[in-house]
Amino acid sequence: MIRSILFPTDFSAVANSAFPLAVAIAAQFEAIVQSIHIAHGGDPHITETSRYEFPALPTGASAVRVIETIIPKDGDDPAQVIMRQAHERGCDLIVMASHGRSDVAQFFLGRSVAEQVARDSNIPTIIARLYGPRRTTRPIDRFARIVFATDLSENSKQILPVAAAIASRTKAKLEALCIFGEGDEEPADGGRATLERFLAETGASGSFDTIRRLHGGVAEAVVEHAGRKKADLVAITTALCSGGDAGLTDTSEFIIRNAPCPVLCVRP
Repeated sequence: MIRSILFPTDFSAVANSAFPLAVAIAAQFEAIVQSIHIAHGGDPHITETSRYEFPALPTGASAVRVIETIIPKDGDDPAQVIMRQAHERGCDLIVMASHGRSDVAQFFLGRSVAEQVARDSNIPTIIARLYGPRRTTRPIDRFARIVFATDLSENSKQILPVAAAIASRTKAKLEALCIFGEGDEEPADGGRATLERFLAETGASGSFDTIRRLHGGVAEAVVEHAGRKKADLVAITTALCSGGDAGLTDTSEFIIRNAPCPVLCVRP
């Protein structure tokens, strides 16, 4: 399922802090981590107190193969370079950091870059917000509970194969969170039949540990639920609660910016 993971970094502490997450997932799938740095002129984010090098493997992860490459910017914005590199390298997953709402100095791969990748990439992407007032607070290289948030639309199932695969390899509990906005009609069975079909169609049958439902204030409710249940990963599509095809909806954007854990997302 996951054979190659793209990890973009600008060598800052913010960007490099997501590296243990990429390595932890790679270790479970025996995948390669493709670490790339996008050269940006004179790289002004590199200061006298920072080191111009890729992050080292965490202790105990020596079996994970890492390929390190510096990529010329060539006039394209970083998000486009990241997505192009992911396709050209045959990556199945992108893992990167976002600094959230804070203004972290010397951070080239900032929130706007992470959100553009999340919005436009059709390769599953994990965004970890590790700095800022609402940063990720739980260890990012451990998995015990993964929350799959769905509005029961066909689009929402597109992230399920990756979420289920990570849950299976890490022995994490996979919880389905069916969300209904104000005025949404809830199926008589709470969405169970639809979820069972999603599981069968994505080859993830029998993966769900629990199925829960949320009503109203959807985005805030998902974030609150993830915090209360101590989720280690929230899985969504960027079209969550769009009512149809969309890029990054307000609901998905809020979850990516405010979830208390990394967010796995994909554009359906």
